[in-house]
Amino acid sequence: MAQIEYFSHFITDERGKLIEIPQRRGKQDGVFIDWLSITFHEDTLVKVAGYPLVSDTDYMYVLSRKLEEILGFGITRKCKSKGNKFYDMMFRLGSEDVDYGEVHYGGQRDTVLIELKGVGCNLAKEGWEQRMYEFLSQALRPRITRIDLALDFFDGQYSPEQAEIDHDNGFFDNHNMRPKSERVGTAWRKEDGSGKTFYIGRKKNARFVRVYEKGRQLGDKESLWTRFEIQFNHGDIEIPLDILNDEGAYFCGAFPICASFENMPQQKRFEPREKALNLTFSHKLKHAKNAVGKLVNFMSDLGFEPHEIVNMLKAEQGYPKGLEPEKYDLNELRNVEKQGFIHETAEAVLEAETAELDWLDFKLSGDFKARERLFDIEREIEEKRKADEEYEWWLSVQYEKYLPLEQQLKIVQYREKQRMATIRRKQSIYRAYFGRLVAYRKKPVEFTYCDF
Repeated sequence: MAQIEYFSHFITDERGKLIEIPQRRGKQDGVFIDWLSITFHEDTLVKVAGYPLVSDTDYMYVLSRKLEEILGFGITRKCKSKGNKFYDMMFRLGSEDVDYGEVHYGGQRDTVLIELKGVGCNLAKEGWEQRMYEFLSQALRPRITRIDLALDFFDGQYSPEQAEIDHDNGFFDNHNMRPKSERVGTAWRKEDGSGKTFYIGRKKNARFVRVYEKGRQLGDKESLWTRFEIQFNHGDIEIPLDILNDEGAYFCGAFPICASFENMPQQKRFEPREKALNLTFSHKLKHAKNAVGKLVNFMSDLGFEPHEIVNMLKAEQGYPKGLEPEKYDLNELRNVEKQGFIHETAEAVLEAETAELDWLDFKLSGDFKARERLFDIEREIEEKRKADEEYEWWLSVQYEKYLPLEQQLKIVQYREKQRMATIRRKQSIYRAYFGRLVAYRKKPVEFTYCDF
């Protein structure tokens, strides 16, 4: 586990006043976390609390208490404006003047998003990286969506100008690909003390580099302090939780130039997150959800079972363009091309067999009846299906006995939801007639008879 040391760096403002800037860095390599965005399923907070949570306030109370345990500070207030990033609510970490970070909650597949910004990372309690790693290791569906790793050069050992030279010489190349670069700042044309910035890559890429004069950004026009910062984004790479404990190794493995810095550890690299098939599937799934998602919700509320919805929406044959199995697996070509390759066609096989076996003389037995079945196949299939269903039910019952109480409750809730859906369907004003849904309302019965 990487060790972090805390210290102060001093700069001067425009009036010459000395300003103390609290800083932190890795003891061995100097690398530290300057931004962290994580997501996890909201049921993680139920697990943390140890009892059921009902309202949104309950969830945020538990999260705030946990964040204070990890970081030293929790949620201060709910923001008046709606949350962004497709969440319904946003909560603040920090004060009105200083933004430590944000918490986004509500919607978005029942997840919670925590954004810990530079100030929050810098002021969090010592050892928060390890505590955050332990929390995420026990969380449900944890994911690091963004993490910024930074390395400071206080005496100008590295600079934006040097980064531009290294980029031109290929020291930022990955897989023989040179990322795009951009100069930012008026100081590139004429030195005015405002500071230079050199960008490598794009913000939406898996890796985005910022090399900028940090001291001049803070107001010291004579400062040599330069920050080399790499932003890792969850996209075509999977960011492992281990990066919280070994920042320097992943920083070192990001680009060839990083390995040339002093005291760098053995490098680690990220694994690709998805193949082209999975990326294409996610793209198709997104558009399919937009197209029929609301219809699926409607049918589900009417009480249709999942397999009924699938069968009603399923196409007769074929796959979406771009998701053909043979595009990703050569063996699937045989499944798609029923006749096989040209040398495997019936005509070719028959010709070969005739050439080799034309001397054979044989005849069928007189007792052989070609059109008569030897076994009742349909009956056997039906019996096997029933036996399989009974066995699956027995297995599910045995499996549920040893599940945690929390999961057993979820199963009971799901079955109750299905039962209520069936009741809603029977009581709905919609009725199915000849394969279509029509509105149906019962007419009042005329009172014409009394037996009392």
